[in-house]
Amino acid sequence: MLKAKVDGFQFDLLDYFPVNCCECSSYLLAKFLIEEIGFSSLRIVAGENRHKKSQRHIWIKYGETDIDITANQFSSTAKTVIVETHSRWHQRFKIIKVEKPKPKLTHLNQEAKSALLRDYKKILSHLTYSKN
Repeated sequence: MLKAKVDGFQFDLLDYFPVNCCECSSYLLAKFLIEEIGFSSLRIVAGENRHKKSQRHIWIKYGETDIDITANQFSSTAKTVIVETHSRWHQRFKIIKVEKPKPKLTHLNQEAKSALLRDYKKILSHLTYSKN
């Protein structure tokens, strides 16, 4: 995300990564983990801070593992990425919604979907990984 961010994104909110883009970033990461790596049973989790109700956050769960690439937008953690079983940091959030990710991004309007899919391809072009 950071390498692709240099040239800017079609979906403007991603230009502020990691701030205020936990939902779209989580969906793009879920798309990658499902389609490219072959993970199944992922969930998108939305939570509300138990101590600051106006603060909400979205991340991925894979079994008991929390996967979060935008937690560092909050001053309460210095970790850039969190991949932990039963993440202590995520326990500060009361879970308000859990859903299965839609890797085709069908839950979005056409304009947002098109922009995110273009950005997804751009992000992939900056990755080096081995497909299963």
